Amino acid sequence: MNTTTPLSIIIPVWNQWHLTRACLESLRQHTPGDFFEVIVADNGSKDETAVQLTPLGEKLFGRMFRRIRLDTNQGFGPACNLGAKSARGEKLLFLNNDTLLTSGWLPPLMKAFDEDARLGAAGPLLLYPESDRVQHAGIVFTPALRTQHLYANFPADHPVLRTRRTLQAITGACLLVPSGLFRQCGGFYEGYKNGSEDLELCCRIREAGKKLRCVTESRVYHLESQTPGRGDDDDTNAALLNQRCKGCFGPDMHRHAVRDGYRFAITPWLESYITLAEERETALTSSMTGAGAGAGGEFNAAACWQLLQQEPLWQTGYALLAGFLEQNRLYAEASGVRLLQTYFFPMLPHYRQLAVTAAMAGNESLAAQAQEKAAHINGLLEDVGALTKKAAGLANWARKAGEQELQHLYEGWLKELGLL
Repeated sequence: MNTTTPLSIIIPVWNQWHLTRACLESLRQHTPGDFFEVIVADNGSKDETAVQLTPLGEKLFGRMFRRIRLDTNQGFGPACNLGAKSARGEKLLFLNNDTLLTSGWLPPLMKAFDEDARLGAAGPLLLYPESDRVQHAGIVFTPALRTQHLYANFPADHPVLRTRRTLQAITGACLLVPSGLFRQCGGFYEGYKNGSEDLELCCRIREAGKKLRCVTESRVYHLESQTPGRGDDDDTNAALLNQRCKGCFGPDMHRHAVRDGYRFAITPWLESYITLAEERETALTSSMTGAGAGAGGEFNAAACWQLLQQEPLWQTGYALLAGFLEQNRLYAEASGVRLLQTYFFPMLPHYRQLAVTAAMAGNESLAAQAQEKAAHINGLLEDVGALTKKAAGLANWARKAGEQELQHLYEGWLKELGLL
């Protein structure tokens, strides 16, 4: 196929016209010029997409817009592959329709390929639109090989996000890849059901000797998982990924944490999280209870919140601030703080307190979610045999892999039960 344009932007859609319209309008607003084509692969939409997509696309992008219509909803992978098959771009940008572009989002992504000949794929820093906090800065893997988004919910301008790092995977929500490499890797494998397609593609790109990068200078808002049923097939997809890409991914969450000056930790039910070194935790707490206090020694809520922006992994800060807000009956504000607390530090008492605070704020949905999570954790803790088997397996893996810190962490968990 002859290449006639530098970039093809491929957007798979299925209904959700309000999202597609907003995505296309933001794309036009923040991407000047006509050096790119826009291909929307419509998975048989039955809503306004069916009649409004083509007129809007042609109005915004003229002859550089194309719509590909599928008779039925074939899912993310097949739609993207069909768009890529007809694309004329030197590079392909796969873009979810639940995204909103920002000013200057594209040049840093394109520049990254000029700076590194070994770069195989790149994505932007994805942000939650309401909070400007991180939704995705790269995918990392826990020792149990569960995926997590690195530094999710950190403030967008936190210094740790400026670190250029080697990643094993990045999300397909906004993914830029050379067209030749995409085809060499076989495109998106179509055996998955709206999940894990991007992970396998990342595996194939790395097998081709190329690197992956999250270019944090590029910012895109992501509403995340707006497609109905998203996540319903996660277990099936994970099993298929393990079968097809066995050995491609390894634990690396703890390495990023240590490299960035943090500490890797586990909960009593073996969930992984990142926290501060004890010295840093103590220093921040002392600054808040000393010079950070207001006149007369009263608690300074604004100063505490500012410290939490500078160091989102300061555990004590969330307890201090939420406690102060609750004492002053500011339950809605306290619920937001407690929610961040449970995200960064998934402790059973934190979920229980979130349920109470959310209920006091009248947020019954959040209270129910917190109660459900607490009940789930209780169920895990009751199955001591399964936890013990998992901890022993992880300790054994860490010993064989030479991961001494992880070995001591899991062996310490076993020692607390008198099992080692």
